[in-house]
Amino acid sequence: MATATQEAQGTTADAGQEERQETGIDTGTLMGVLAGIFLIAVAIVRGGDAGVFININSALIVLGGSIATAFIAFPAKKITTLMPVLYNAFKPGVYEPEDYVDDIMRLASKYRSGGMKQLENEEGKVDNRFLKNGIAMIVDGYNAKEIHELMDREMNAMLDRHNSGQKVLRFMSVQAPVFGMAGTLIGLVQMLMHIDDPSTIGPALATALITTFYGLMLANLVLTPLAAKLSMRTDMEGVLGRSIRVGIIGIHDRVNPQKIQRNMNALLPPSQQRE
Repeated sequence: MATATQEAQGTTADAGQEERQETGIDTGTLMGVLAGIFLIAVAIVRGGDAGVFININSALIVLGGSIATAFIAFPAKKITTLMPVLYNAFKPGVYEPEDYVDDIMRLASKYRSGGMKQLENEEGKVDNRFLKNGIAMIVDGYNAKEIHELMDREMNAMLDRHNSGQKVLRFMSVQAPVFGMAGTLIGLVQMLMHIDDPSTIGPALATALITTFYGLMLANLVLTPLAAKLSMRTDMEGVLGRSIRVGIIGIHDRVNPQKIQRNMNALLPPSQQRE
């Protein structure tokens, strides 16, 4: 039997994370990104010379500037681990609090009828780390106040960790248009240096404006929507954690399973409540 202390030490950083991981990608997120890119690309192609929208220098200014300022503003470790954070936005939505109402009611019934030994046997069958840790604390003899405080601490640690990754994305989404404008200014300065040749003004001005285009697309088509998606996922995990905590306290106090269900439903919107 794993003790609650060991669980708390081993899972604090991952509190609330699901073990019911589904393979694949969230089709809504993927389709949104691909549809946005496709529609913009079609509009560009229909407008004429699409080749002018490909500019390596502009991309370097926008991407390089956004990433460089992120390294200045945040610890390097948060930037280097940003890819897993982005990947989370494309994972299927598996955090459904109402799915755990039935599980917790079943555990409550087992505990009321079979006692601590039965609950200990059920602990190994639980696939959610946060819920499993709560069951372990009951088995290890923690009182209700200690369980509430530890689960609250773990949940807050998880939310803080997720919010820190979203802060990086939001920061970069602000910086991308700024460096897009900076690239445009660089292009205008270079254009004005050759203003004596009118034939170069049009192409040079178009190149200068492309940098602003890159900055706006990176910020508004990629970074800001992904940050919003991750924020929504974090909110869902918070609701899940609070629901599970209510259920664990109910199991500890041997509350009637129907009462536990009503207490958990009180935290959920009507469309997600179990009847």
